[in-house]
Amino acid sequence: MHEAARTRYATLDRIGDAHINAALLAQLDKKIASGTAPDEGHMMRANLLRRSGRIADAREAIRAHLAIDTMPDILAIPPGLKSENATSVAPLIVIDDLLPRDEMEALYRHACSLETKFGKAGISRRGGPYDPQKRETLWTANFEVKRQFFLDFIASNLARFQSALRMPTFTIEKSGIKLTNHVDGGFFNLHRDNLEGPNDAGRAITWLYYFGADPPRFSGGELFIFDSDPANGRAAENFFTKVVPRPNRFVAFPSWYFHAVGPTRVPGNRFADGRFAVSGHLWKPADTLEWTYP
Repeated sequence: MHEAARTRYATLDRIGDAHINAALLAQLDKKIASGTAPDEGHMMRANLLRRSGRIADAREAIRAHLAIDTMPDILAIPPGLKSENATSVAPLIVIDDLLPRDEMEALYRHACSLETKFGKAGISRRGGPYDPQKRETLWTANFEVKRQFFLDFIASNLARFQSALRMPTFTIEKSGIKLTNHVDGGFFNLHRDNLEGPNDAGRAITWLYYFGADPPRFSGGELFIFDSDPANGRAAENFFTKVVPRPNRFVAFPSWYFHAVGPTRVPGNRFADGRFAVSGHLWKPADTLEWTYP
C-alpha cells in the first residue's frame, strides 16, 4: 500500500472515530435543543453520523435538514446535497436484510467452496494489472448460487433505483457481476468507476451485496464514499459516508463518485472469515438524455 493511502486511511479512521463523533454530536444536540445551533445544524449532525457509519440516523438528520416528511424507503442519502468546496454528497441506496438468512448462508457456503477459483484483482475497469500498492482484492466471476437472482433483482428494480438516485431512464447495455473477498490486509485505494461524462457510454450504477459469517469474523473493510465533484474529478478530503459491510446489506450509488475500501483485518487470515461481497455495475450506452451528475 502506498504511504499516501496509508495516511489517508489513518485520517479516515480518526475522522470516523465513533467516540469522537459521539462527543461532537452531544455538543451539537445541546445547541440544537437550545436553539443556538447554526442554520445548518441538522446537516452538520448528518455529516457526523454518516462519517461514523450510522446511516439510518444520518438519514433522519437529513430529513430534518430538508424539512420533508418522507423519503423513498430504499434511499439512505438523497441526491442534491451540497458539501465542501463545490462537492456533492453521493446519493446512496441501502437495503438491509435483502435475502432470507438461509439463502444468504447458502451463498456464503458456495463462495467458500470456490476458494481456489478466486484470483487477485487488477486495478482497472479494463483489466489493468494487479498492483498491491493500490488494491488487494480476491475475486471470481465464476459462481452460480444467487447469480441470476441478483441480475434479475437489479434489472427489475432499475426504474426504482433511477428515480431514487435522480437519474434519467437510461437502458442497460451490460450488467456485470462477480464475487469479491478481502482477506487480511485487503483494501482498494481511492478511485471511481466511471471517468467519462454522463452522456458517454460507461458504468452508471455501482452496487454491492455484503454476505458472510454473522457476526463477521473480520474488522475494517468499510466502504468510504466521498463527497465528490465528478465533473472536475475531485473528491473532498474529509467529507464522506462510511458504509459498514454488514452481512445481508445491499448498497448502490452512482459510479461517478469517488470511493475506497478500508483495510480489512482478519485474525488467522482464513479465507472463509474475509469480507465477502457480490459486486456489480450497470453499464449504459452513449445517449442524449438530460443528465446532471447525480
